[in-house]
Amino acid sequence: MVNSQYKIIGLILAGGQGQRVGRQNKGLLKLQGKPLVQHVLDNLSPQLDEVVISANEDIKSYQALVNSVFTDHPIWQGKGPLAGIISATQALPKDIDAIQVVPCDTPFLPNDLVAQLAKALFSDPQNEIAYAATENCIHPSIFLCKPYINDKLADHLANEKYSLKSWIFSHHAVEVFFEDEQAFTNINHLETLASFQ
Repeated sequence: MVNSQYKIIGLILAGGQGQRVGRQNKGLLKLQGKPLVQHVLDNLSPQLDEVVISANEDIKSYQALVNSVFTDHPIWQGKGPLAGIISATQALPKDIDAIQVVPCDTPFLPNDLVAQLAKALFSDPQNEIAYAATENCIHPSIFLCKPYINDKLADHLANEKYSLKSWIFSHHAVEVFFEDEQAFTNINHLETLASFQ
């Protein structure tokens, strides 16, 4: 792991319905011969102590890639990425310092992602979340958080607040700037996928 000072586990969110890609399982779509989620794993694994996946379909395919795959708890199913976060983080070890959350459709993440986010997150005890940003936009689906904040996520969801932004900006969040815009490309459409083949 790049930053051995902290114990950090990565959580790849692959539980979406793939509405923009013809309801295919987005994480398993092939990019240059490898599933998108494998690209994410290849980038993240050297930076982290462990990587787990949140998924609701094709579970065995994901289990072939990592030791732990978590499905959404029944009471949170259909509630978006926050459902994956709360369902997975409840099962993670209690002695970790942070959780690195990324979506399964970001195959070009930088190799200093975790180090830069950790530097910002732990620079001030008040910081609870560090999220990525580039010149053109913020990337709220790519963030590092202190685990204890997720103890309150059930209440947040109970208030029908399902967006990642609503969760991130209800905390003391710090923005971390990255220069490489393409590193944070989301493969949201089949046309985008085709353009990188």
